[in-house]
Amino acid sequence: MKTVWGLELSRILGVIASVVLIGLLTKNWMVALIFPLSLYIGWTLRQLWLLERWIRLGAKPDHAPNASGIWQLMVQHINRTQKKNKERKTRLREMADRFGATITALPDAAIVLNEDLEIEWVNEVAKRILGLEIEKNFGQKFDQLIANPELKTIFEQQSESEENDPTSIEMESPIDPQKTLLMTSVEFGNKQKLVIARDISQRVAVQKLRKAFIANASHELRTPLTVISGYLEMLETDESIPESAIELIHRAGQQSNRMQKILEDLLVLSKLEEKGHDRDSGEPLNIADLLQKLITDFQKTKAKDTHNIVLTANESLMIKANEREVFSLCQNLLSNAVKYSKIGSEIIVCWDKHADGSACISVADSGEGIAPEHISRLTERFYRANVNHSRKVGGTGLGLSIVKHIVENHGGHLDIHSELGIGSTFRACFPVYRIVKA
Repeated sequence: MKTVWGLELSRILGVIASVVLIGLLTKNWMVALIFPLSLYIGWTLRQLWLLERWIRLGAKPDHAPNASGIWQLMVQHINRTQKKNKERKTRLREMADRFGATITALPDAAIVLNEDLEIEWVNEVAKRILGLEIEKNFGQKFDQLIANPELKTIFEQQSESEENDPTSIEMESPIDPQKTLLMTSVEFGNKQKLVIARDISQRVAVQKLRKAFIANASHELRTPLTVISGYLEMLETDESIPESAIELIHRAGQQSNRMQKILEDLLVLSKLEEKGHDRDSGEPLNIADLLQKLITDFQKTKAKDTHNIVLTANESLMIKANEREVFSLCQNLLSNAVKYSKIGSEIIVCWDKHADGSACISVADSGEGIAPEHISRLTERFYRANVNHSRKVGGTGLGLSIVKHIVENHGGHLDIHSELGIGSTFRACFPVYRIVKA
């Protein structure tokens, strides 16, 4: 670097020396000044022209102008920058190729949209299940090509939300009504969206088959169970039956009633699994009043002289929901608390806003508690942390599954906290948009 600038400085000193020498020889300082400076300026302009032409023609290293000093240094800098840019472009191209190959290899349809929901890229699977092609549909509005009001809604919700959480809906395939697609949208980059469409037709068909089986089996079993229960009740009151057989008939009657309860819960659960509720569905509910009436009934029946139920409720807090389902939710939570806590213990029921703004019903008991390994599976059908105790108190193993489906159908969630020897708290929270403003 020093050598280059030293060479340039020597040229300038040469021009100054030429001016002085010519001036001393000719005594004409004007000529002495103009002549060397003109030569230097002309040479400099020629170097600039050569450099500009070289850059204009692509700045190819093989055609770099012959130069020295600072001009050679500039050519070297340009060559070095070009080399780095070329390496960067190669890396970016390789990354783009890997990204394209990865998305193409996905078994699901993948569509990349810009901020205006215009299609920028689609993979091959998108053609098969959505009828989209990059050559034909590039730059077109995705929400206009796939005309579905719910799909447009999830884009609007995603743009309004501060969190970058994926949003999903189930919809019919636009090219095959027999197929059901799960559409998931995720934001990335500069407000771009990656839409993944998965064919879930087989899963939906299996779910429908299972629901149909449960419904049919429940209906078919209900009639014979009703007959059996009726005969067992008659036998219990028959004075000709020996005393030793009465106890056995009573136990059989209990199991028959338990079977009927299981069938009823299965039918309820089957209906709950069909579909969730819209954001605006339901009616304004006074949960504090509903809980008070339910607790009063419990204190007269299931919890009579066995448990003390304490209610703390925000009476001004109301939500918009399905009354029958919310009543079932509260009934199941209270029933579980009574069944699985010690006689004489206290059950605390609370209805208020949570820290995140959601409206929550919580039921806390001081029972034996639940081991951590069981908590994540409590809402599964027929799952019991303590099988013997559950059968002893007459549990069906479906109550919490029903509670979970009810609260999730309303857009909320169920939280379970428990410690062995201390007790459990079940909290069903409804989202902020379900709260009815006073």
